[in-house]
Order: sequence, then structure tokens, then C-alpha cells
Amino acid sequence: MVGRNGVFYDRKGRDWDATISKIIENPISIRQAFWAPYKKAIRLVEEQTAKRAAAADTSVSQELGEGATTIAAAEKGKPGVPATPAKPKIDTGTLAAIGLVLTTLLTALGGIFGAFAKLPVWQVPFAIAGILLAISLPSMFLAWLKLRKRNLGPILDANGWAVNAKAKINVPFGGSLTSVAALPPGSRRDLADPFAEKKSPWPAIIVLALLLLLAYVTLNKLGYIYEWTNGRLGNPRPVPIEKAAPAAPTSPTAPAKTSQAGKTS
Repeated sequence: MVGRNGVFYDRKGRDWDATISKIIENPISIRQAFWAPYKKAIRLVEEQTAKRAAAADTSVSQELGEGATTIAAAEKGKPGVPATPAKPKIDTGTLAAIGLVLTTLLTALGGIFGAFAKLPVWQVPFAIAGILLAISLPSMFLAWLKLRKRNLGPILDANGWAVNAKAKINVPFGGSLTSVAALPPGSRRDLADPFAEKKSPWPAIIVLALLLLLAYVTLNKLGYIYEWTNGRLGNPRPVPIEKAAPAAPTSPTAPAKTSQAGKTS
């Protein structure tokens, strides 16, 4: 993390106090590149949430400061600063934006659930794998290109070596340099924390209930609940309304010819 302290060892074995000032993130394997888009999305959400929280905290602090100044001036008998009209606690524009986002999200999830419901069961895993690959494949391809262009030249130059040739790193050697750390032989992890706080099960239950409700509404709208329960629950599948074909134009009928027979005496 940026700002953390560390120790730097030079080539002569001397240690120096160091502070991390910048981190350049690059995937060191195809596996790490697969999860890179999702980590970026989560980091973006966290940054936006932190910015909104900081802006709200600044606004509240400013309002509290203005209120304290007004009260202090009123207590001293001096004309205080005219108080600004109180802003409504709930902004209608914010509520409308949140409602629009939730509506769009629910519509998209309903479309996805509907598409999955129409697929056979054996095709659902392939559809999920296809969606994951569509998101992660570009990042994996870029990582594959960069991993085959790795070069030891900048590292050697930073250590004072005069190596002008391209010292490329092949895949096995690069894997040994950037491999995931493993436990030493004979050691094991102890994951039991005696001081861990008990997590409330309600958030997971609420999320699961919302997902089940969304799946039920989608399947009921498509008529699957009605079919699976033999008509005991749910609504039948909507029947598409067929447009009636226009009637064929009728040809005008010719006037009937009438003849009147004369009477003879």
C-alpha cells in the first residue's frame, strides 16, 4: 500500500529506510488477469462511495460551523449571519436517480433470468462461462502479450549493471520469479480466530430472499410456475396476440336482371 514503510537492501547488503510512494499494478499471471476486471469494478465502486461520503461529511461540517457561528453571535447580542434555509434531508432528484438505477438494474436482471430460464439446464453453465469469458478475455489476452515481453534490462540497469542486450524472461523463469507464495513444508494454517466477531446472517438472508423473489416473479411472468405446478400456482404463459388478416376485397356484384312476362288474354 502507498505510504507504508519498508526496508530496502542495496547490493552491498546495507539496509535503508524506505517508504512506498507508488505502485504499478500489472498482472503476473493469466489467472490474476482473469479477476482483474472485477477487482477494478469493485475498486471503482469503493472510490465513488468514499468520494460521496467525504463530500457529505464536508457539507455537514460546514453547516454545523455556520450554525455555531450564528448561535454565538446571537448570544453576544450582535446581529448574526442570516441563516441559510435548511435544505431538505431527502433530495427528490437523488431519489429519482436512485429509482432509475434500481429500475434499470432490475430490468437487466429480469432479462438475464428470463434468458437463463429459456435455456435447458445443461446449457446454463456454458452460458455463465461465456459471460465470464466475454468480460475477462480481453484482460487475459493483454496479460498474455505483456508476460511474453518481460525484460530484465530495467532491473539490471537499476542495480548498476551495464547490460545492453535484451534479457527476456521466458515463461518458466518468470513463473518462478512471480509465483504465488506457498507455505513451508510441514506447516499449516490455523483459520480459527478465537476473537472473531460473530457475523449477522441477516444480510445474506435478505439478499437471498430478494434473488428468490426476483426469480419467482420472472418465472411466473413467463408462465413456468404455472406449468411446473400443473396450474395450481402462478399465471399461465401469455399467449401472443396474432393480428387478424385483413379481409379480401369483394368484387362488386352485378345487378340482377329481372324479366317481367306479359299477360296474354
